[in-house]
Amino acid sequence: MMTELFQQALHIDSPWFIKSIDFNANKKRLDIYIDFKRGSRFSDPDAGDGVVKTYKAYDTVQKTWQHLNFFEYKCHLHARVPRIKRDDGKVRLIPTPWEGKVSGFTLLFEALLIQLCKAMPVHNVSMLT
Repeated sequence: MMTELFQQALHIDSPWFIKSIDFNANKKRLDIYIDFKRGSRFSDPDAGDGVVKTYKAYDTVQKTWQHLNFFEYKCHLHARVPRIKRDDGKVRLIPTPWEGKVSGFTLLFEALLIQLCKAMPVHNVSMLT
């Protein structure tokens, strides 16, 4: 039930799913581990408009993103991110639905940082990361 709650709250859809959740009250940290279903197919992120070609995962890269805090607990998302091997032999990392433009932050965490930068000195905001 807990994984379903976080899956809905984070808007994680198939083929992605929450594999496990690690809550450590002493470290004031919540770690959410996300995976994808075996055999899933992913679209080429560099394909042109109107071109839909899907590939199975060639291999994976382990990545971590800082997300919005869960109450007073820091929250991090961890995932095996698939790479695909295109027909031309080039290997491409698949973007995840939750990642932001800056490596290491989720899209929602980036949005919060931007709003905070508008309201306070950037130096103070940098202390949050």
